[in-house]
Amino acid sequence: MATTDPSPLPARLGPRSIKITAKDTASRRAVIEGLPEHTEVFVADLPDQPPEVVLEAAAEIRSAGLEPVPHLVARNLSSADALDAVLRDLRRMAQVRSVFVTGGDRDEPSGPFASALDLLGTGLLQRHGLTRLAFAGYPEGHPRIPTADLEEALRRKLAAARAGGFETLLISQFAFDAAPVVAMARRLRSLGLMVPLRVGTAGPADRHTLAEFARDLGAGHSAERLDHPASDPAGFSIERFAAALADAQAQEPALGLEGLHLFPFGSTEASVGWLRQQR
Repeated sequence: MATTDPSPLPARLGPRSIKITAKDTASRRAVIEGLPEHTEVFVADLPDQPPEVVLEAAAEIRSAGLEPVPHLVARNLSSADALDAVLRDLRRMAQVRSVFVTGGDRDEPSGPFASALDLLGTGLLQRHGLTRLAFAGYPEGHPRIPTADLEEALRRKLAAARAGGFETLLISQFAFDAAPVVAMARRLRSLGLMVPLRVGTAGPADRHTLAEFARDLGAGHSAERLDHPASDPAGFSIERFAAALADAQAQEPALGLEGLHLFPFGSTEASVGWLRQQR
């Protein structure tokens, strides 16, 4: 099982946020009932899901005093008019200020947008009052996109966001070891990309569950320890992972690590409980 520590992690680790799936009503209820006000809840948008599902989830999260951050998935949008309508409704009904902008995983776009950069080019995001954009980062690479291409795409997105007057945030893919995260942060800074990095990691779950999700989602090499218990007999520990990140940030402030982002594989309730414990 994942281990826990009764003492909270140091405040220097920074903000915590969590990701849920819009249509998962149990997860929505868990974050609404269990998280402190103003906690950021990222709301995933799945392919072929009606936009009303994300809108309803974001509005419910906002009504509970939390901060909804919907995913805006380029390849899920059928037209510029559809993008305009989604942004208008998110602002009107959920007072959304931040979105997580991504290209999406479907092979063929459902409309004219294939990438996050395409969405930025419309001018609609600032027209509807958004103030901050979050993008994805990959400490252990992407299963289909070369690292050099990822870095160039990120550079272009950040430049476009800056030109549009947005604040920016990078949310990393989940990892089970601090080393690749620190290495990615150093690499970004060496390229002059100073965007704050919030580190993705798995919420509390047993080793078997984490290993299954890691395989299904194409996690990087740090997930291999989940398949080899002898290499890490205590199991993956969020506390050890977070403490290593906090130590690295304290020793090297230029890393720009800004808190944790939980992927609640298996149990949103357990992740919410962990977040409450840290508060």
